[in-house]
Amino acid sequence: MTATHSAVNEDGNCGAGRKLNMKKRVQSGIKQVGGRDGRKRRTAAQRRTQEGMTQFSQGWNERLTEDQRTAWMRLAEALPRRVRKGRFYRVLGHQVFRAINSVLALLGREPRTDPPPRPNFGVNPRVTLHIKGTAKGPTLKLRVSETPTEDIMVFASPPWKAGRTYCGDYRFLGLLPASVKGWSDITRLYIKKFGVPPPNTRVFIRTWLEVDGWEDRGQVQLTTALVPRR
Repeated sequence: MTATHSAVNEDGNCGAGRKLNMKKRVQSGIKQVGGRDGRKRRTAAQRRTQEGMTQFSQGWNERLTEDQRTAWMRLAEALPRRVRKGRFYRVLGHQVFRAINSVLALLGREPRTDPPPRPNFGVNPRVTLHIKGTAKGPTLKLRVSETPTEDIMVFASPPWKAGRTYCGDYRFLGLLPASVKGWSDITRLYIKKFGVPPPNTRVFIRTWLEVDGWEDRGQVQLTTALVPRR
C-alpha cells in the first residue's frame, strides 16, 4: 500500500502537494513496468529454482530428524573450504542439503534425507559436438573420448552468432543419452529447450560428472560447433 502525503504544505499552498503526489504516482507507474518492483519477471526455470529452494528449506526444518541434520552438518565440516573474493569460507549443513537435493530434483530423482557419501569421481571424458544439416533440420550429437563410468550432465547454450567465442549462458538439457555407434543424439533435448537453431549460428556445450547429487564441476568439459548453412 502506498503511503498518502498531505496535500497542504507549511505555507498553506496546495499546489506543491499535488505536484508531489503526481510525481509519486508517475514514479510508481514506472516501477510497475516489467514487475511489481521494477525488476524483470522471472523465467519459469527461475521460479522452479526458487520454489525448490523454499521446499528444501522447509524440508531441512520439518522433515529431517535431529540426527539427520547433524549428519549433514558433519559432512559440510569435512568438505574443503571454498574461496569467494579472496576469502575462504566453509559451507554449512543446510547448504549441502539444498545443493544435493537441487541436483536430484533437476534429474527427477527422489530427495535425500540422509547425506549420500562423497564419490570418488573418475575422469570426465572429453566431449565433441557435431551438428549436421539434414532435410528435416539440424541434428546435434556428442561424442565422448571414452566410455563414461558415471552419469554426465549436459548443459547447452541458446544459439549465438557464428563469431561468438565465449558463452556464460548454459542451461541443463539432461543426462548424456546412451551412444549409438559412438554418438549420443541430443537433438530432441536441445530443440525442446531452445527450438531449432537457425543456420550459421553457434551452439556451446559443457558437461560434468554427477553421482547421487554430487557434481564434479572441477572437470568441466567444453565444446562448440556451428549450425551448417542451408
